[in-house]
Amino acid sequence: VSKVGIFTLLLICGLFFLGSNVNYAEAETKICTKECLNVGYMICPSSGPQKLHPSCTNCCRAQKGCKLYRSDGTLICT
Repeated sequence: VSKVGIFTLLLICGLFFLGSNVNYAEAETKICTKECLNVGYMICPSSGPQKLHPSCTNCCRAQKGCKLYRSDGTLICT
């Protein structure tokens, strides 16, 4: 095994670990805008099947697991 091969292997491993840390950091720091979508209602796991009517929310600001719907029942996002 040559020095170039070892160096290349170390470089690839380093980039892999660096890339995985960057993805983790992006998941932790979520930046949400304060735009209000035209949401008819939302359903969240904590409320069961009850339809919630938020005054101002969007796909980013809603609680984890909530589904946002238009007033006609079409799904906007989860």
